[in-house]
Amino acid sequence: MPKEKIDGIQLFCLMVLFMFGTAIFLDLGSGAKQDAWIVTILSPITGLLLFAVYYRLYKQYPSLPLTEYVKKILGKYLGSIISYLYIIYFIYIASRVLRDIEELLISSPYAKTSIITLGICMVFALIYAVNLGLEVFARAGVICFAIISVTLFLIIIFYVISDLIHAENLRPVLANGWKPIIKEIFPVNMTVPYGELVLFSMIFPLIKRETKIMKTGSMAIGFVGLYLTINTIVLICILGADLLDRSAFPALAAVGYIQIAGFIQRLDPLIILLIVFLGFIKVGVFFYSAVIGMNNLFKLKPNAFTSYSVGGIICLSSIIIAPSYQSHLDEGLKIVPYTLHIAFQLVIPILLFIVAVIRRKWKEHKI
Repeated sequence: MPKEKIDGIQLFCLMVLFMFGTAIFLDLGSGAKQDAWIVTILSPITGLLLFAVYYRLYKQYPSLPLTEYVKKILGKYLGSIISYLYIIYFIYIASRVLRDIEELLISSPYAKTSIITLGICMVFALIYAVNLGLEVFARAGVICFAIISVTLFLIIIFYVISDLIHAENLRPVLANGWKPIIKEIFPVNMTVPYGELVLFSMIFPLIKRETKIMKTGSMAIGFVGLYLTINTIVLICILGADLLDRSAFPALAAVGYIQIAGFIQRLDPLIILLIVFLGFIKVGVFFYSAVIGMNNLFKLKPNAFTSYSVGGIICLSSIIIAPSYQSHLDEGLKIVPYTLHIAFQLVIPILLFIVAVIRRKWKEHKI
């Protein structure tokens, strides 16, 4: 493991930006129609439960990342297989997030630029960032957090000043009961973005010992849940439930309505810039964790070759992952949560925790 360390503030900012990622501009919970805000306010509760599992596993192996302590729990051979699968999972999700950014850019400001060119440029920037290390990445995250938080707050103020908020779009509440809400929470809104915090099991050993990880993580989850709820309510009030469900990038559609004194308008580029920043951080953390996992699994010293190899795979995968953005979305909402997210974010961590507790109790009993 690298010797670099990050503190509690850096961890909080990194977790918030990571969870914002692409979630901040997607139509979270839109399947529940005007009750989507109930989905976003309840989902963090499930996220806290999952994070508690990841934290308890870390407490039992505080000096090891996920891809290392899984071998301690399940044995060398089975543990190595699970570690390898987690590395592939990190690379795959990084590819999906990168594809989201590429599609956003070619849909508006770079309509005549090929998706391959955008992918290569992004990956080279990511390789540079990953090679600098997590500590540098985390310090930059604190600055980005301050800028992005202020900008998002101002955008909501602009919505209000522009008289775009129509609260009647939130009614009727629970028109279709709780079934659509529960269906939206599990597994889609539970796993993205909260279940993806399993990734931080790779980063916990790099955090300063005095940092209260559970408290910091809970605050980050609560902060993200609160903002996503406010953001969802605002988007429903502006666009209505039907348009929110149909729009590929609802935040981008909503900001286009801002008009203040004929001066503040056309803020689309600002939203795109924010999304690129957030997506870059999310891909970067997945990228960094995949590199750490690969170096540990194959007993390699930190080197540029691993970074370039993983970066090349992420770039290529983002392009071939789906023939179109619609199929990419369908795969991400209807297939990935059920086949991958539940396994890697829920089932395997819980099984690891149960086996680790049993092994500890067995050792104590033998003593």
